[in-house]
Parts: sequence; structure tokens; C-alpha cells
Amino acid sequence: MRPARARVVGRFDSAGPPQEATVTIDRDAGLFEVRPLRRRRTFVLPLAKVAEMVAQRILKAEVMQRRFEKAKARKARRKR
Repeated sequence: MRPARARVVGRFDSAGPPQEATVTIDRDAGLFEVRPLRRRRTFVLPLAKVAEMVAQRILKAEVMQRRFEKAKARKARRKR
């Protein structure tokens, strides 16, 4: 099967402004690869690790949102 490729924009190898990169997903090898535009270096991770990172980031965001809402409710109760 042929690897899937997509152009994306984000901050990849520097703290500067967002730049373009090519993302390649090779399902046969189970790899996720990012190559910033006009760069030779590629960043490769197993697809399982990428999925793990995405799930953890979403879960952390949900937990923080719940904490924020809980603190907001506590503040509202104290003002009464």
C-alpha cells in the first residue's frame, strides 16, 4: 500500500513562525513521519506512539476544563 502524504502548517523545528511540512503515514510499516519544508531532517515515530500522544493530550485538556469549571462554580458559590 502506498504511504499517505499531506501538507500541513505548524511549528515543527523552530520557535519561529508557523511553517509548512509534509506528513507521511505509512500504514504498512506503522510509521508517522514529518519533514519540514526545505529541510532534509525527518521526524519519525511509530503510529501507536502518535495515537498515544493525541489521546493523552485530549484527556489532559478535558481534565483541565473540568477543574476550571469546578473552580468557577466554587467561586460563584463564595460570592453569594
